Amino acid sequence: LFMQKSVCFDTETTGVDVFIADMVGLSFCYTKGEAYYVTLPTERSEAEEVLREFKAFFQASHIEKIGQNIKFDLLMLAMYGIELKGKLFDTMIAHYLLQPDLRHGMDYLAEIYLRYRTIHYEELVGGKGKNQMDIRFVDLDLLCNYAAEDADITFQLKQILEVELQQNSLDKLFNEIEMPLLKVLAT
Repeated sequence: LFMQKSVCFDTETTGVDVFIADMVGLSFCYTKGEAYYVTLPTERSEAEEVLREFKAFFQASHIEKIGQNIKFDLLMLAMYGIELKGKLFDTMIAHYLLQPDLRHGMDYLAEIYLRYRTIHYEELVGGKGKNQMDIRFVDLDLLCNYAAEDADITFQLKQILEVELQQNSLDKLFNEIEMPLLKVLAT
């Protein structure tokens, strides 16, 4: 990871409330079509120990971190004592600047930009409600494919959206206002 200039990462968690959710794993991608998933132990102290191995990466200011709704990942990492440093690229915010009236979810962006249908979260855990399975109990191969796909697709979307931001003269707004503001709003 340290040899890369730009790496996409995603956190897999037990929920969307950073104050009560636990991190289940991390996915990484720095080459199109190739991604990696690291599962974390269920015990919080053991998960924190594994995450310490990645702390230097997350705090390396020379590596750009790419994500979809990276504010959530930034907050989630903070709950585990890790500060995210370096340049950020959030595909959700990039698309919002380009197409404010459209949806900005990764599944939708994959369909319109890559003509690709992603594995949907509900396919892993079931529909919302009391019968929805805890992501920790999803088959590890399925979870690995889902998480790695998220990182890979987001990495690919960044390549496209970055060019579109430049072509629409929105790159300065994105890099100098939106991304620094994201860090401020997450504190």
